[in-house]
Amino acid sequence: MAYGIPERAVMIALMALNKETLNSELKNRYRLDLRKPARDKLNRDGLVQSRRLEGGRGYAHELTDAGWVWVVAELEEKAPDRAGSAGGALYALLNGLKAALDARGMLIQELFAATSSAVPQPSGSLRDRIREAYRNLASRPWDWVELRDLRAQLGDWPRRDVDPELIRMFRAKEVNLTLHEDRGRLTQADRDAALRLGVDDMHLISME
Repeated sequence: MAYGIPERAVMIALMALNKETLNSELKNRYRLDLRKPARDKLNRDGLVQSRRLEGGRGYAHELTDAGWVWVVAELEEKAPDRAGSAGGALYALLNGLKAALDARGMLIQELFAATSSAVPQPSGSLRDRIREAYRNLASRPWDWVELRDLRAQLGDWPRRDVDPELIRMFRAKEVNLTLHEDRGRLTQADRDAALRLGVDDMHLISME
């Protein structure tokens, strides 16, 4: 099955990230947007698994085992026609990566498994990290974002630090917080990620 540059780029990015990744993160951070026609094609071919987020707020994507097989085979391929200079550079990197892995007797899955299991260390201020995490998730300023997704982006910060900072930002009117009105649609992940504000649990956050 032939794939265009946008589809190839998304699969290669998902390989490098080696985790379920929000479409908004792919779009905002990496300028990749897996839209419906390409998403349906990759889902149908069994290379990417896409999950619709709670409340219909976009999708999250992850490579399947078959998707990993496709990417591994792509490491040895030349740049496709009309790849452009950025596409050519990407395939030069993939070819070089394959040569480096072979020289070390490693599989690419081992390389990215090692990087994904490493525990990142906090860097920069927590407030800056919260803003950065939000921008990775939101399509535009003041969009509502699930707190559970925001927390996933802040996995290296203790919750005992994150929750007070979110409350300070709320009181300073730097963020908005609200709850899911339809409690019947809440998942356990939503409940676990909720922030208690007064007598209510907040599940959604927005900011500029």
